[in-house]
Amino acid sequence: MQTVERFFQDYAQAYISGDLASFEQLVATPSLLLAGEQKTLLIDSDSLRQHVLTTVEKYRDLGVVNVDFVLQHQLRLSEQMQFSSLYWRFYAGNGKVLFTCHTSYTLQKCDTQWQVVSIIIDDEQAAYNRVAASQA
Repeated sequence: MQTVERFFQDYAQAYISGDLASFEQLVATPSLLLAGEQKTLLIDSDSLRQHVLTTVEKYRDLGVVNVDFVLQHQLRLSEQMQFSSLYWRFYAGNGKVLFTCHTSYTLQKCDTQWQVVSIIIDDEQAAYNRVAASQA
């Protein structure tokens, strides 16, 4: 059985490398992305790929070359469902932290692996905007 921590290590690696094939295994479709008042439904592989490519490109333009996380909280919702809250750190090529943010995930077990079914983005856009403004 895959641990939640191992799942997010794989997720972080797929994210930083822009590995779309891995994302299709890690994120269920449909899934829901919530950010403030905005709700985005990732209904199929095309919408998932578009979201991932847009986000990865945005971070690469900012200078992000690596990412890691601290798993802050886990809550068992049921035998097949898990809620996890993470503190993400995004790094530049020199190893300096460019920004940090909090994101929460609802995971659902699919066979022996976890898949994201919802993502709640807390302060990621604000943190990104601060770095982008400081680089302008």
